[in-house]
Amino acid sequence: MKALSLASTLSLVGLLALAADQAPQVTPAQKTSDGKTLVIPAAEKAKGAAYYALTGRDRQVYFESNAPLENIKGQSNKVIGYAVMSTRTPGSVVAGEWHLPVSSMKTGIDLRDEHLASKDWLNAESNPDIIFKVRETRDVRIVKAADAFTSYAATLVGDLSLHGVTKTITIPGSTITVMNASETTKAVAKGDLVALRSKFTVSLADYGVSHPAIGMKVAGEVSLDVSLYLATVPPNKQDAPANRR
Repeated sequence: MKALSLASTLSLVGLLALAADQAPQVTPAQKTSDGKTLVIPAAEKAKGAAYYALTGRDRQVYFESNAPLENIKGQSNKVIGYAVMSTRTPGSVVAGEWHLPVSSMKTGIDLRDEHLASKDWLNAESNPDIIFKVRETRDVRIVKAADAFTSYAATLVGDLSLHGVTKTITIPGSTITVMNASETTKAVAKGDLVALRSKFTVSLADYGVSHPAIGMKVAGEVSLDVSLYLATVPPNKQDAPANRR
């Protein structure tokens, strides 16, 4: 076999370097026919106990952009998805995926919401959902235990897809609270429950979002506060809840 020429070798090295720099590829889970949750892949479901996000109730995502000329605050309660909790390592999320529809992000001003979803910003037409897919849970430890619940501190690692770009992010300081079904939890939802809380910051530039307003009217970094309730009983089998807020 002939040795590679210098030019071929350099080209190969360049291709390998480019591949190493590319963001991880994420194939989104399919939505169920009613759109209330996601279909959990069999391989993931086999890893533990499945919990489904309770959408359309309380606020699930709060976001804030603090810029010199304008502070923008917004929220959504339309996150759908699931978490698979390990049956071997309590408090550990071994698989999970959540979809936040860009069109559901409300700032209190309709025109601003339209701008947010436009091609100049998050481009909801091409990228309708912001997606987070769990890779692993690290540093799980109990922070509070009681008869009714156990709370764990943990670091979540996963792939965040936004504006057509996917990057692996690490979220330390997450809280995962596990609650067995009881008369008290029935007021929230049927089944065993998990409450998941995470706070992190996203750089718009990292996800290819650029606009002249960034830095003055919109901050280059957006802080997010995610608070999800999930239940072992899927949304289509839950009673329609009263609006608690």
